[in-house]
Amino acid sequence: MKNYEFIIIANKYKNSQTLSETLRAKLLALKAIETDSNPQIVFVIGGDGTFLKAVNEYNHLLKKVKFVIFKCGNLGFYENFDHTQIDDVLTWIANDDKNLKINPLSLLEIVVNNQTLYAINEVKFINLTTTLSCQVLINNQIFENFRGSGVVVSTRTGSTGLMKSLGGAVVLSNHNLMQFHEIAPVANNSYRSLNSPLILDEKHEITLKINNQVDKISDFGKLIVDTFVFNDKLNDEITIKLSRLSLQVLEYSPNHYSLLTKVKKAFIQD
Repeated sequence: MKNYEFIIIANKYKNSQTLSETLRAKLLALKAIETDSNPQIVFVIGGDGTFLKAVNEYNHLLKKVKFVIFKCGNLGFYENFDHTQIDDVLTWIANDDKNLKINPLSLLEIVVNNQTLYAINEVKFINLTTTLSCQVLINNQIFENFRGSGVVVSTRTGSTGLMKSLGGAVVLSNHNLMQFHEIAPVANNSYRSLNSPLILDEKHEITLKINNQVDKISDFGKLIVDTFVFNDKLNDEITIKLSRLSLQVLEYSPNHYSLLTKVKKAFIQD
């Protein structure tokens, strides 16, 4: 790939910023073109949080853009390259190395207020000020009437984040799956809900119908798509499903680490 357009997104830490400047100089020397409007490759330097911000920044270009992620942070479930591999990665890209492949990652497709958003980790609808009330439908069939602090839906790769902290399952399957879970549900004789992780696939669509008028006000009911806070006043309905679109992340086959290896390294190994 010659003369491709790129952008670099790095976290704020000094070592990441230094690495970003080094990478930029090398890319410009290779006649790559820096642009923030229509890049073909987004280089990410940091941890998973930096990657989520990059996905949010280029949500509108996911059909085109490819991500190259250098680990330079605490958690790195999405990274495929160490920060010491810059020269190798640039050589592989320049030579169209056959071992440099696209790893397609599942995305959630969220439709709200006639807008379509995409999440690589999770989407959450929360209300930490007062009780959130919504009706949960699956494939237009009523599943439950939820009351509590919120609900969250994650991709299989996002299951190691907030979903794990809430007691959800860590999903290692390569199948296209999503997971629904409740946040602090009200549980008494008047209100009951599943209050267990629910695994769904691409044949399912979740619809959240907002019951309380107060929950339609952004100051009370917040819709958060990865790191993006949707601040518009919400309409009556939010739909969530697995997208046919996938996120394109570049990886080098001989260097590939399975999600199982990453989970063990992050949570189990000393």
